[in-house]
Amino acid sequence: MTPMRNVVLACCLALSLPALAQGTPAPAAPAPGPTFQADAAGVLGHVQEQMVSLAKAMPQNKLTWRPAKGVRSVGEVYAHAAGSAYWYGKQLGFEVPEGVQAKMKDLEKSTDKAQFEKALTDSFTWFAGQVKAMPDSELTKTVSLMGHDLTKRAVIMLTMGHYQEHLGQSIAYARMNGVVPPWSKSDKS
Repeated sequence: MTPMRNVVLACCLALSLPALAQGTPAPAAPAPGPTFQADAAGVLGHVQEQMVSLAKAMPQNKLTWRPAKGVRSVGEVYAHAAGSAYWYGKQLGFEVPEGVQAKMKDLEKSTDKAQFEKALTDSFTWFAGQVKAMPDSELTKTVSLMGHDLTKRAVIMLTMGHYQEHLGQSIAYARMNGVVPPWSKSDKS
């Protein structure tokens, strides 16, 4: 090849590179993954399903049963779990629905199974909805909770743990009263 031909070929190649680059589409951005808030709401939904189904399975006459003097009864555990969502929600800066405090006070004295089921459903649904709607920027803000500065994310995780703790307590209470949790009836393990 002649040197002149090499120069011409190199120039043609150099001039065509921008055109080739324009024809190559940029890779698509990956779809955003699930958020912490959506994951937390999912966990809360699962715990809600189990706790409410367990409340439905407990006989009405067992709602006042307690394992020992000075320990919460079955119904008192349900009332406490329902009320905790609103307490933690308030700590997170969520606007608590009007009249909830009075409803929770009434629930503490109740032995009405349907009231407990509704209160649990309403509180879980409210809290999970508030968490799911929380902007990412709120998660790292701090709040003071029982003398500790915690991120709002940590408070949400504490709330989930609190609910799970009382679900476990409710399972133990149910089994002590001969009630098998509905979701484990077919479990042979």
